This record gives sequence, structure tokens and C-alpha cells, in this order.
Amino acid sequence: MVWSRLYGVLLFPILFLLLALPVRSGAQEGPRALELSDHAGQVRRLEEFRGQVVVLNFWATWCGPCAKEMPIFVETHKRYAERGVVMLAASLDDDQTKANIPAFMQKYKLTFPVLVDATVEHLHLFEMGDGLPSTVFLDTEGGVFARIFGEVKKKDVFERVEWLLGDRKGRNPKPPKPVLGKITLAP
Repeated sequence: MVWSRLYGVLLFPILFLLLALPVRSGAQEGPRALELSDHAGQVRRLEEFRGQVVVLNFWATWCGPCAKEMPIFVETHKRYAERGVVMLAASLDDDQTKANIPAFMQKYKLTFPVLVDATVEHLHLFEMGDGLPSTVFLDTEGGVFARIFGEVKKKDVFERVEWLLGDRKGRNPKPPKPVLGKITLAP
């Protein structure tokens, strides 16, 4: 009788603690959980690019600064793809403007994955605010290395990519600034 009482007293707290633990479904949380379809309809998960440097640009066809900076990302892709850098462009175009994406891709000769149906919530996953354009740089482990709010400059993009690839020049180089620009609101 004493053993059964003692057993019950010890077992109840253990069961309670086990039941109180969160259940993990295998789905990842945070930025690595980003999952969007590309322009061809294939589902792309940020996790599939683990082991590579990722430059993720949030943009829209109606955003003038987004169009102005897109040639920089085309050049980034051409220059660094063979070195393990993935360029992704996540469009925040809605149902009214999404039809403009193919013409935009053709005009700017985008050959890297263009993700569609991105939302402001996706920007928030990366702590990017509500503005466009916004660019985030991810290291090979999927961690956020740097963010640029607003229109990028080529030297800023290349400097961050080079740093992530390990091309740190000088005796004791400092990493590039992790955040550039300021948050602006998308219309």
C-alpha cells in the first residue's frame, strides 16, 4: 500500500511535466520556416538552402526603388552563384499586381528564384519592418547576418556577401554593419 501511494505521488508530477511540454511537429519556427512558391509554382523552403549564403530581397513590381536595385541582384547572382551564394527575390505583389511579375522578370533578366505571395508577415519573420525594398543576408547556417532597409548599393551587397564567403581582407577586419538604412512603410 505504501509503495502504491509513493508510486502515485512520484508518477503524477512526472506525467504532468511530460504533458506540459510543447509538442514539436518537426516544423521549424522563425526565418528558417519561410516557405513560398516560386514563379514556376514549385514550393521553395529556405531550409533547402542550408549550407549556402542567401541574399533574400523583398520587393514588388510597383515599387520604384525595388526596380532600381534589381540589376544589383542580377549581378550578385552572376558573380557569386558558383561560389555557393543563392539569390532569392520574394515578391509582395498581391492578386492585382502579381500578373506583372513575368514581365518584370523578363525586363530585368532574372534567372534566380522569384518567390511569390510574400507578405508583410514574412518581412516580420526577419525583423524587417513593413517597408520595401528590404534585403536580408543569411549565413550558411540560416542565421541572419545583416539587413538593409530600403534601396541597396552594390558595394554594400558585395561587401556582405564577401564577408560571408570568408574573403575578409586586412589584418583585423571588422564585419560590415549589420543594419543599414531606415524602415519605411509600404503603401
